[in-house]
Amino acid sequence: MSTTSAGSGRGRPPDPDLQARVFAATLDLYAEVGWARFSLDVLARRARVGKAALYSRWGSKEKLIVDALAHRGESRPAVVDTGSLRSDLVAMARLILEDLLAHDGLVVLRAQVEAKVYPDLFGREMERVNRWRAAVGRSIVLRAIDRGELPRTTSPALILDAVAGILTNHVLSTPADRLVDLAGTGDAYTEHIVDFVLAAAHCGPVGRHPHDAGTESTFL
Repeated sequence: MSTTSAGSGRGRPPDPDLQARVFAATLDLYAEVGWARFSLDVLARRARVGKAALYSRWGSKEKLIVDALAHRGESRPAVVDTGSLRSDLVAMARLILEDLLAHDGLVVLRAQVEAKVYPDLFGREMERVNRWRAAVGRSIVLRAIDRGELPRTTSPALILDAVAGILTNHVLSTPADRLVDLAGTGDAYTEHIVDFVLAAAHCGPVGRHPHDAGTESTFL
């Protein structure tokens, strides 16, 4: 006579919250200490998970950090398409600003820098994330070119780097105690930036950017 039941298997049942808990703790710790001082021992304590489970699932802290960053961006829309260039860029700019002003908003910037410092360990994985991010922004400009809103010679990378670069620099240069004010005026500010960039783009053909061939925008 069989006496087995659904709960009689060996070991603990799977933890359904493990990945979310680990990713949240990973981003918090990485934002605080960066790659060089990132410790799986510390992470395991923060995430309330065994260190062996971290190694078993992710293998290295580089893979874990990049997976956490990629997961963080999964809630973003895969396509921004409102039907017009200006509206698309404004929507994209708002996403960028909201992302930068989030409590863990600077982790992506830290990762971009450290991918250059540690290219052998970190660079390849970050390039994968960058290619995915670049596709969304690049498609906005290419659709606008097809609709005749921009000259055929317009550089997608130049437009996207201009919008994202201005926003990033502004957030980094704004005093911490004024970031709440920036968030409150974010809609008006992003429209101002987009109009500034589009005014420059429509002054005449900007030509092919020397980094367009085979290189995606750093920010998107």
